[in-house]
Amino acid sequence: MRTRRMYWIALFVALTLTACGGGQMSDGTTILSLDEIPGGVEGPKVLENIGTSVVIQFNTGVPTVCNVTYGADAGYGSIATDLMMGGATHEHDITIAGLEPNTTYHYRLNLTDEQARLYQSQDFTFTTAAAEGEDGQSGEENVASLAAGAQVVGVSSNYGDGANDSGWGANSAIDGDPSTAWSSNGDGDDAWIEIELADTYNVHTIGFWTRTMSNNMAQILRFTVTTDQGETFGPFDLPDADRLYTFPVEFTARTLRFDAVETNTGNTGAVEIEVYGVPRGS
Repeated sequence: MRTRRMYWIALFVALTLTACGGGQMSDGTTILSLDEIPGGVEGPKVLENIGTSVVIQFNTGVPTVCNVTYGADAGYGSIATDLMMGGATHEHDITIAGLEPNTTYHYRLNLTDEQARLYQSQDFTFTTAAAEGEDGQSGEENVASLAAGAQVVGVSSNYGDGANDSGWGANSAIDGDPSTAWSSNGDGDDAWIEIELADTYNVHTIGFWTRTMSNNMAQILRFTVTTDQGETFGPFDLPDADRLYTFPVEFTARTLRFDAVETNTGNTGAVEIEVYGVPRGS
């Protein structure tokens, strides 16, 4: 186990060095183009463009570890790594966060396969979306966020049986960070999460951003919301996993349970869940 771990560490170090330059490493190792990867590369695609972050998605014909270098020009300067659940994989979703809205960025893929061969893409660009009001709701506070005092009080499961504050834990669905996500441990249609707000609110809008994997699996297609008053609303349809979708509602509650109704199975979960309203009595 230790030998395998050290192997992946060595590969990752080589990959990071690859990101700093093209053509050839200082030891003479040749850096190959993406066209030379066995089985080829599908992508990259730029998804979940919300102005301050994007997801770079692509598949490789053989398992690889990878990162993306990016910046304001082809000199790059920053690196985003793959949030993998294991070692090398065919499927890659790399989140680049902390971006400026309405700005063009250059980026490049850097990969290492299990034979320690190094690959590098050409220079690509993307332009981030224009800025919206805070949380996309004209400056209103998302009361279902950790920052607003909300907390997860129940969840069907977390990936790897982790705690709510683990890497794929339920807190990731209410942390306000689109580069993280809650993933259930293979719950599929049985996935659910229960969130307690800091106060009782007259709620007028809910938002849900389903997680997915690069093969478009583990995606919630429809969900319901049940309040602590026993009222259930929905089901609400989620067209895709590209962004947060909001839905108008009208109810009073402090605790909300979000249940998957229809999914395409797997480690279903959420990138972000949002709730907007005013405290009862305001």
